[in-house]
Parts: sequence; structure tokens; C-alpha cells
Amino acid sequence: MNPLAFLTSGANSLIAILVTSILSLLGGAYLGYSYQTNYYEAKISKDSLNQEKAYKAELARKQAEKDLAIAQLFKALQAEQSKSSSYQSQAKSLYLANANSNPGANCYVSYGFIRLFNASATGESTSSTGSDSATSAIDLATVLSTTIENHGKYRQAARQVEAIRAAE
Repeated sequence: MNPLAFLTSGANSLIAILVTSILSLLGGAYLGYSYQTNYYEAKISKDSLNQEKAYKAELARKQAEKDLAIAQLFKALQAEQSKSSSYQSQAKSLYLANANSNPGANCYVSYGFIRLFNASATGESTSSTGSDSATSAIDLATVLSTTIENHGKYRQAARQVEAIRAAE
């Protein structure tokens, strides 16, 4: 018996065509599903890579801004230290000029002034003592130099706070 004769006879040929059509349809559906799945997986992977690249670029930009803010902070701190040093040297030169031309012109401060000056710098409470009116060996140039140094430290702290705010 010829197998082709079986397939070409009436109802058998319809069954063969139907089975072939169903197999073709199922094969096409499977291949289409695989293609669609692979397409969306590739698209999701590509989107994930793009998001990761964007995240890394943003992170690098933020790090660069932070580094710039830190560099600017150090530059500003160096400028403040330079100013303070200049102010202190001017105060000392004023004292030396007065000491050479008129030795009595330089004022010395009392122990009471030193006590109040130190208390105001530390925030501690203080009360007067018996030695408050006695004259100390510290002159106004030293007081001015210390004040300049304290103001310089305050400006440095203010710059640090500004840099921290700018980096956020």
C-alpha cells in the first residue's frame, strides 16, 4: 500500500491537511512567543543598562560637584588663614611701632579684662575677683591678635557650613 494514496483519498486528505495546519499553527505560535519574549527581555535589559548608565553619570556629576565644593572650601579657608595672618602681623607691627616711638603709648589690659574676654570666648559664667584691677603683662596688640584669630576661625566654620549646604 502506497502511503501517499492513503493521504490523497477523500477524508484522509482533509485530516492530513488539518493536522499539518494545526502543527504549523502551533509551531508558529511557539516561535512567535519565543520571539516576543526575547524581544521584551532584550528591551528590559537595554532599559536597565540605560538606567544604570544614567545613574552612574548622575553619581559622577554629584561627586564632581562635591569635589569642587571641597576644593573651593579649602581655597576659602586658605584665604581666611592668610587674612588672619596678615591682620595679626599688622597688629604686632602697630605695637612695635608704638613701643619704639612712644613706650608708654601701648596699653596693657587688666586681669579682669582677660577674665571677661576668656569667659566670653568659652561661654562660662564668671564673677569678679580681687585681682581684676591689676595690670597684666598682656598688651592690646595680643588681645587684638587673639580676637583676629578667633574671628578667622569663625569665618572658617561659616565657610564649612556653606560648603556643606552647597554639597547637598
